[in-house]
Amino acid sequence: MTQFEIVLTIGFLSSNFVTPSFSQAPDQPHASPGAPQIPPGMKLPPGMVMPPRTPNDTLVSPEVNSDGRITFRVYAPEAKGVELRGEFYDFGKPPVPLVKGANGVWSITTEPISFGAYRYSFLVDGAVVLDSRNPATSSTPTEVRSLVEVSVSPDDFQADRPNIPHGAISTIYYDSPSAGGQRRLHLYLPPGYETGSDYPVLYLIHGGGDGDDSWPTVGRAGFILDNLIAEGKARPMVVVFPNGGVHGGQPMVADPDKDPFTQDLMSSIVPYVQSHYKVSSNPGMRALAGLSMGGIQTLNIGLTHTQDFGYIGVFSSGWFPDDQQAFKDKFGSTLLQETSRLKLLWYSYGDTDIARPQAEKILKMFDGYGVKYQTEMTPGGHTWTNWRLYLSQFATLLFK
Repeated sequence: MTQFEIVLTIGFLSSNFVTPSFSQAPDQPHASPGAPQIPPGMKLPPGMVMPPRTPNDTLVSPEVNSDGRITFRVYAPEAKGVELRGEFYDFGKPPVPLVKGANGVWSITTEPISFGAYRYSFLVDGAVVLDSRNPATSSTPTEVRSLVEVSVSPDDFQADRPNIPHGAISTIYYDSPSAGGQRRLHLYLPPGYETGSDYPVLYLIHGGGDGDDSWPTVGRAGFILDNLIAEGKARPMVVVFPNGGVHGGQPMVADPDKDPFTQDLMSSIVPYVQSHYKVSSNPGMRALAGLSMGGIQTLNIGLTHTQDFGYIGVFSSGWFPDDQQAFKDKFGSTLLQETSRLKLLWYSYGDTDIARPQAEKILKMFDGYGVKYQTEMTPGGHTWTNWRLYLSQFATLLFK
């Protein structure tokens, strides 16, 4: 099948993924474009009837207030119950019920939420429902959720800042013989890409349960890079967001040969990017990073392919004990030699991160082999709040 790409341009002169965000609450909470209206003087064809207007025609949801509170609304006059679930709530918290108004609109306003992007959905009489008034979504291999972005200040590192150049995020389909068919990835080109050459490349992998759409949407990667480049804190680079799962599987092993993504990345994705984009052929101008499951894949591939990558970043990740021992048994004897080629091995995790114990065991293993690395522990847990921060930090250290 012929390889091709689709470039998504969302917003004026910007193709980063845009999510609803208001620096201030609108003066008219329900003032948005309504249902289609018949232009003056136009008559409907015989037999055609316009649907009756409802409160849903002018409903605003989500509505982000200046203090970080978010109001969600759903028009469901016949529903017996509507609940909200979202990543702005603590992990494991039960869905929160909305309150029904006399006009059939259910609503809820959250407490102030920290800046960032969050996925959410409604449960309407138990059925999972997207926010029909919000066109922004983020998909995984198994579901699509609505997406809301909170920026209480334009200085937020992940905010869609005005008056700076924006890059382009593309959806790419490529042939992968090792995976047995066509696969998809996303790709970021920096502002001014057309006028440059020999760009460095960062391959950035998502976590378990997510997909190649995750970093560009909930991860805010395009906006983070736009802002860093505009400030002169990061070098303009191409960023590739692959799908770390092959055939629906996302193995958490310590042997790169047992993960089909290894072949997909090294035999299909890297050669595709090298042949289709103006990127450097110098392996030292490539970086590999990933979060959680993607961090394990980064460890597996990066530590055994240092001839192909000059920089490695591991976010909130680590092998399980048996897998760590298996890696040591197979690759321990060459680990110091391999990592001596690296310009940077960077490891980060949160102080309440579920991956912290395993991460610290791996750092102790590195110490035992004399492997040089940099590490960063931040407040917080296994969340996109931290992973967006780690990308903003790691990107500034690359390709010096």
